[in-house]
Amino acid sequence: MAAWRDLALRVPMVRHWRERRDDEFVVGDIVIEAPTPPISRSVRKSLRKNEYEAAETYLVRRLVRPGNTVLDLGSGLGLTSVAAAKASGNGRVVGYEADPVIAPLAEKNVRRNGAYVEIRNKAIAKEKGVCEFHVRPSFPASSLYPFKGSKRILIEADAFRDVAEEIQPDVIICDIEGIEKEVFADVNLSSPHGLVVEVHPQVIGLLGTLKCVQHLAVSGFFLVESLCYGQVLVFDRDGSASSIEPFKPDRHTSGKTTTSRGTEQM
Repeated sequence: MAAWRDLALRVPMVRHWRERRDDEFVVGDIVIEAPTPPISRSVRKSLRKNEYEAAETYLVRRLVRPGNTVLDLGSGLGLTSVAAAKASGNGRVVGYEADPVIAPLAEKNVRRNGAYVEIRNKAIAKEKGVCEFHVRPSFPASSLYPFKGSKRILIEADAFRDVAEEIQPDVIICDIEGIEKEVFADVNLSSPHGLVVEVHPQVIGLLGTLKCVQHLAVSGFFLVESLCYGQVLVFDRDGSASSIEPFKPDRHTSGKTTTSRGTEQM
């Protein structure tokens, strides 16, 4: 049987079908396409083990209410955006993804799952304009902050205060590799009832992380400690989110993710 399989894979059409199927991962009720290249082996492994953005996806599904408007900063492959769209139903979801290679994949994954999400291929920054973006081999680590060995490109950025005013989100999801330290300052955040924010102390330090928390406190948000998981922090206004069951990786990453062939169970 193995000999026949190897022979079949020499046929270009069969090989292409197999490679395409290996690039698709089923995360609960969401299908994510993550081809290599450009997606690194580490991200694909994380998808296969149901660890990629697992805490964020779990929290988004429980914080977003039907009809909510959601702003997803740092959409990546589109997983959290699709999860937000499914939770909001007929609500509006807008995702920002700075990487010009990854943003089209996010759009493709949105369409693949029949979700209604607007993906904007721009960065989020303190001020609007053209900025430097530093691309790293594993895209989740790419950032407006420079890193040794990263590739520098120029991209457009929108000012967060303008986007928040335009979208008026009920929930904000934020994973912007350190820029969270500055964008939440002096912004009108009267519309959101909850935020899921991944902080990056390895980039901005502990003081930068505390600065982010302080900016949100000034806007009336409280840290929901029971829902925080690692670097993923949850904020709300009235403490009502504390009734949500905390994310537990042993329960919520129990090997349910497979390639779309359905033959690879991790």
